[in-house]
Amino acid sequence: MADEAKAKGNAAFSSGDFNYAIKHFTEAINLAPTNHVLYSNRSAAYASLHQYDAALSDAKKTVELKPDWSKGYSRLGAAHLGLHQYQDAISAYKKGLEIDPNNEALKSGLADAQSASASRSRAAPPPSPFGDAFQGPEMWAKLTADPKTRLYLQQPDFVKAMQEIQKNPNKLNE
Repeated sequence: MADEAKAKGNAAFSSGDFNYAIKHFTEAINLAPTNHVLYSNRSAAYASLHQYDAALSDAKKTVELKPDWSKGYSRLGAAHLGLHQYQDAISAYKKGLEIDPNNEALKSGLADAQSASASRSRAAPPPSPFGDAFQGPEMWAKLTADPKTRLYLQQPDFVKAMQEIQKNPNKLNE
């Protein structure tokens, strides 16, 4: 019965009907809840629909059920990659390559994750959550005009801290 549902899921997946594939893989999982291949296949179907959280959950279950199966790590890496969790993706692909060093899918996934990670680190820093609140001379005018903050401007440490924040507003997060 589970094999029949799996076969229907595989056929749906092959034809690009990923929702139908998920339905059949879920049916098969309900009948054979310890079959790692079913979770792996459903993970691939979820990933094909860009439902990476669900893909990750199934990939984790795949690896839990069969930790020595390299394809599980391929699914795990793909889900992490889809979620932009590049270091986790890299770790998953490397773990899979420890099991199967010649696996081309794992090698390709690792290269993609490393490339995405490198691109992300070269990208511009994210915008400040504070917008331009600390930029320009207006900040100093506001601090001087407010009687509550005017006294702080007489303290060198405060002025220095505000200058640092003005240079890099993200320092407020530290």
